[in-house]
Formats: sequence, C-alpha cells, structure tokens
Amino acid sequence: MERTLVLIKPDAMVKSLAGNIISELYNLNLKMIGLKLVNVQKELAEQHYFEIKEKRGQEIFDKLIKHITGELHNNENVIAIVYKGKDAIQKVRNLAGKTNPEEAEPNTIRGKYGRIHSKTDCYENLIHASDSKESAEKEIALWFEDSELVT
Repeated sequence: MERTLVLIKPDAMVKSLAGNIISELYNLNLKMIGLKLVNVQKELAEQHYFEIKEKRGQEIFDKLIKHITGELHNNENVIAIVYKGKDAIQKVRNLAGKTNPEEAEPNTIRGKYGRIHSKTDCYENLIHASDSKESAEKEIALWFEDSELVT
C-alpha cells in the first residue's frame, strides 16, 4: 500500500476550506493514518522545499517559504495528513489538480478554490500533494514521527 502526504496550506485555512478539502479527500476511499495541525516554522518549510531551491531557484523558493509559513496570509497553520491506500499518490494528485489554479480542471480542489493573488504573485493552490513514492516517504518522515501514525 502506498502512502502520501497532504498539506492543507495557509490560504485554504484563512478561507475556511479545510473541511471541504478533507471531505473531498475522504471520498477517495483512502485510509487516513495521520493528521495534525502544524504551526510551520521557517526551518521546516526550508527542509520541505529544499529541492525546489535547487531546481527552480531562490526567488520561487522564497515565495514558497512565505506561503507555507503563512507570511502571505497572516496564518501560519497547516493541516498535515498522511493517507494510505492503492494508488494514493495519483488519486490525491488528480483531486488536487494542476499547481497553477488557472490551469487546473474546474472539478479539482485547485480549480474550484485556487487563484493567483495579484498583489503577492502567489499561487494560492491550497494543497500540497506528494508527487512520487520517494518524495512521499521523505515528506512523511519530515512532517511526522512514526509514533504519530497509525497502521
């Protein structure tokens, strides 16, 4: 069985969309094995987005850090969830939609609720979803202790 990490980001939290997002995730028939509210500090954010800095550069990295730590939304809270199940990564990514909310299908989370904020140039895409088995395992280990997960 595959595991994946989902983060409900600060933009979703300030819009009171966490319940809607969790409800849609529930409909994927995956098993939730971990859930917690996290006050995201810069160190955790930098570890989470480390590869982005190398692949896409400092400017994008800095924007992502400001976004996930809540600096852009005056809310540093994120809901971190681990799901387990057959094809969990692809199921969650299909539901999340494309990273750019303007390109996301309208029936996806990002297509329904996301936007590009004109003042901050932030993709308010509401949700992070692991993109591979390798990334999922690294991300889960970063955000959760083994003792916080049920089997």
